[in-house]
Amino acid sequence: MSADRRPGDRARRAPAARKPAAVTASQRARAAISLGLLLAASTAAAPAEQERTEAAGEPARPPVEELFLGETAFPQEALELQVTSAPAWERAGRRVRFGIPLLLELGITDRLQVGGELPLELVRHDSGVAAGLGAVQAEVLVNLVNDQALGLALSAGLEAGLPAGARALGAPGYALSPFVSLDKAMGGVHVAFSASAEVRLPAAPRDAAELGLGVALGVVWPLGAVVPTVELAAELDDAASLLLASGVLWHPARGLELGAALELGLLGETPDAGLLLLVTREIELAGDGGDPLKHGSRSRSP
Repeated sequence: MSADRRPGDRARRAPAARKPAAVTASQRARAAISLGLLLAASTAAAPAEQERTEAAGEPARPPVEELFLGETAFPQEALELQVTSAPAWERAGRRVRFGIPLLLELGITDRLQVGGELPLELVRHDSGVAAGLGAVQAEVLVNLVNDQALGLALSAGLEAGLPAGARALGAPGYALSPFVSLDKAMGGVHVAFSASAEVRLPAAPRDAAELGLGVALGVVWPLGAVVPTVELAAELDDAASLLLASGVLWHPARGLELGAALELGLLGETPDAGLLLLVTREIELAGDGGDPLKHGSRSRSP
C-alpha cells in the first residue's frame, strides 16, 4: 500500500515574479485543465473509498486454510466443502509411522461447520507392522468472533473420537475433546492459538477415564502466494511433551493450498523427526454451474 502524502509534507516554494499577460493567460488555461482533471480523479476515487468503508465491516480473512499442528479459527462458508489430505511420516526411535488422514469440512452456515477425519495409517515397530484405519474423528466448530477491523477470529468446537482398529494405530477407547481456537492479525503477521482438553473414556469398564490437555501456538506470515509458518504444540497427560513444526504453505491456484513442514520432537514422547504434507482443495457446492470448483471469497489464495 502506498502511503498518503500529507499537506504538511509539501515543500514550500518562493513567490513567483510577475509575468506578461499572454503567459498568465496560458497558465490560467493550464490551471483550469488541471482543476478539471483533479475533479475527475476525485469523482473516480469516490467509489474506491466507499468500497474501503464497506470492507471495514467484512469478516476477517484467513491467512491459510489449514495449520500443521494447530486448529484454525476460520470455519468454511455456507455450502463450502474443504477436502484435505495430510500425509505424515514420523520416526521415534525404531518406531516408524506413516499416515494419510483425509479431512472433510463442510460449512452449514458462515459460522457453523461440521467435519470428520478418516486416518489411514501404517506403523512399524519391534513387534511387527500394523496397518488399517486409525481413530475416526467427528467435529463441530462454531465461530464466535470474526472481525476484520479488529483482525480477530475466535471459534469453539467439540471433537469426538472413535476407537482405533488396532491399539498401535490409536487409543482403544472413545474420546471427547472441547477446544477453542484464535487468530489475531498483528501487522503483516498472524498469531494462531488453540487449546483443547481431551477426555479419553475407557475401553473396559474397570479402567478409569483419562484427561489430557493440549495447546498450540503458531506464527503465520503471508507473503503473497507463499506463507511461511512456525508452530509449537504441547501436550500434558501422563507426562509433558513439546513438538515444533516449521514449514511453508503455497497457493498455486484458486481454492488450492499445498504445504510441507519438518517437525522435531523437543520434549517427552514425541517423534524424533517427521515430515508433514498438506493438500487442501475447496469446493463451492452452491457455486454457479460453469465453475464447480469456484474458490470461496474469504480465502487469501490468489
